[in-house]
Amino acid sequence: MSARAFLHNQVRSMVGTLKRVGEGAWTADMVQDALEACDRKRCGAMAPSDGLFLTGVDYDITPEA
Repeated sequence: MSARAFLHNQVRSMVGTLKRVGEGAWTADMVQDALEACDRKRCGAMAPSDGLFLTGVDYDITPEA
C-alpha cells in the first residue's frame, strides 16, 4: 500500500475490510458503499496489529527553486 499519509488505524481497517472480501462475505460493491459512507464503522473489523509491518518509507525531496 502506498499513500501520502495514513490515518490512525487506517491500514488495519482496510485490511479487515479486504479480509471480508477474501472470505466471500463482502462484494466489491459493499466495499465501495462503505468507503462512500465516510464512516469507519461501516468497514470490516480492524485487523490485529500483529502481522502488519512497515516495509519502507519513501520521501520525495524536491529542491525548492
